[in-house]
Amino acid sequence: MGTRYAIGISSGDIGGAVALALIEDVRGNGLGLQGFPQIVVGQVAKDFHITMKFDEAATQFVITADEAQRAVKAMKAGSGYSQEILERVLDAAANLEGATQR
Repeated sequence: MGTRYAIGISSGDIGGAVALALIEDVRGNGLGLQGFPQIVVGQVAKDFHITMKFDEAATQFVITADEAQRAVKAMKAGSGYSQEILERVLDAAANLEGATQR
């Protein structure tokens, strides 16, 4: 279930929306990891800090509460991933892939 935030969504909802964007990248480009990264959501002030972890490597990016709400809404409506957060998810995945290959 995760943490339920005052804006009406949970950490699980946000993690799911991030995972959906990552899956879109995997469909087109594959994933240079031997598995799927762990997605951890934490709130700092009104923003959400998303950490993607795999083995000992980790990378982090930030999305706003408004972006999180729109991404979750799109996911729950069956509209797919949020284009708005996609670039940050892709950058984080690339960073994570690079960190695990060192």
